[in-house]
Amino acid sequence: MMPRSTWKRQLRRLAALLAMAALTLFAVALPTPARAGTTDTLPANTFLLDFGYIIALTDKQFDKDRKAISLLEPVERYEAGGGLQGVLTARPEVDMRMFVSQILYGVTERWTVAIGIPVAIRTSIKTNLGWTPGDYNSTLGRPYSEQDFWEWAGSMGQGKPREVWQGNRWTMADMVVGSRYLLPASGWMDANNIRWSLMVQAALPTGRDVDPEELVDLGTTAWYLHNYGDLEVHLAADWRYKDEGGIDRFTVGVEAWYAWLRTRTYKTATGSKNPLLMNYAPYVGETYSVDGGDWQAARLSLDWVPLLGPTFGTWMTKGSLEAAKRFPGMLSINAMVDYIHLMPTVWSSRYPIWSLDQGRYWGEGDKFAFSATVTLSLLRVGAPLQFYVRQRSLDIIPGRNMRPANATTFGVRLLAKFW
Repeated sequence: MMPRSTWKRQLRRLAALLAMAALTLFAVALPTPARAGTTDTLPANTFLLDFGYIIALTDKQFDKDRKAISLLEPVERYEAGGGLQGVLTARPEVDMRMFVSQILYGVTERWTVAIGIPVAIRTSIKTNLGWTPGDYNSTLGRPYSEQDFWEWAGSMGQGKPREVWQGNRWTMADMVVGSRYLLPASGWMDANNIRWSLMVQAALPTGRDVDPEELVDLGTTAWYLHNYGDLEVHLAADWRYKDEGGIDRFTVGVEAWYAWLRTRTYKTATGSKNPLLMNYAPYVGETYSVDGGDWQAARLSLDWVPLLGPTFGTWMTKGSLEAAKRFPGMLSINAMVDYIHLMPTVWSSRYPIWSLDQGRYWGEGDKFAFSATVTLSLLRVGAPLQFYVRQRSLDIIPGRNMRPANATTFGVRLLAKFW
């Protein structure tokens, strides 16, 4: 048998890989304001309530060469000075369900403020552990089996990880507060239907961090969701084509932003639940820190209104047909692509080798997010409701050093004005 010290070194390597399942980050598609365009603000004294149900899935990562690989790499096990015992494999599949509520308010015609409240309904992670037998072992009279390995681990107090981990049931994520201001335009911009805006948003620390003693877990902070930074500044502009009635029928928007992710400090696992796989503290230290790396991003957005639909003067416009004609069309389609450059994520601890190993797949990278949204608006027929479906994918164009999540959102928006 392999000496215990060698087993422990290899088990620590397995733990470092399996623990990456706790750092499987998402690009969860959060709802966007009700009207088309990257510069829109709400009318003064108007509220917009936006509720979205999100299904986000991921089962792979892209390495530095843009190659799709498993979230966890295989771990080869060798006899001390001998042959291959076998190869431990894992193919995690992560399924996160979220409910996101947004409240937006038009302070003035140019200034809108908002708060977003994301809540994880549940998270499920299938580890899909496997074992490929290695060389023939003369002592056993056969190759090592997966059962042999886990029986040995069990004799040391280390159980086999669960096949499916579930958690984050109705758990808050980091809330987001934001503000968008429609900047003053020149006469030339007004004449050519060009607008621009400035938006600032910040994440509040209301999310859940992982349990440091759990082998498989997923937090709900901005760092784990990886869809928004702790502080962001956005500059956007759009051009609108209007029909003869002055209604926006086609919009081209561009946006650039910078996202800052703060350095976080975490407690190091002591092995209280997983004595062989998670006993980092003696050499890593009581705590370690993670600098998530900032982002620089750009967006191209296209909006098309193929159907204005029937239009009536209703209670919403006090019977005015002309006012109703200024509402968005009944059917609108949005297509959007984001390019996000990722600065390296850096682990810092008392043990530099461990820190470097944690950041192996977290170097400088990038990701491409494609999304399509179809919105059905009932404003023109007297109902202050909009229904939308969005699909967002991050694996159409492979990124670098990132974990793509494909997210589907089903949402509804309600407009209200009380004064």
